[in-house]
Amino acid sequence: MNPKWLNVISDGLILIGILILGAGWNGSANVTGAFPFHSSSVSLTGGATGAHALLGVPTLFVGFILMIISLIWMILDGVMQR
Repeated sequence: MNPKWLNVISDGLILIGILILGAGWNGSANVTGAFPFHSSSVSLTGGATGAHALLGVPTLFVGFILMIISLIWMILDGVMQR
């Protein structure tokens, strides 16, 4: 398998995991943008429970692992071609 395809698959899994967790989110999210930038904040309270957590977290985990593997693979592929 080409490392670029592995990267596309990992990106898709991460996006699906975030969407699953977002669909089951119980709580609130607050984003404040201000100038100067040190006054900006992001606040997330709550969580996902049940099937959303059971499906979303492993999907995110597998996506991140595949992304790390594809990154290492692309770096080694670039080094070996020189």
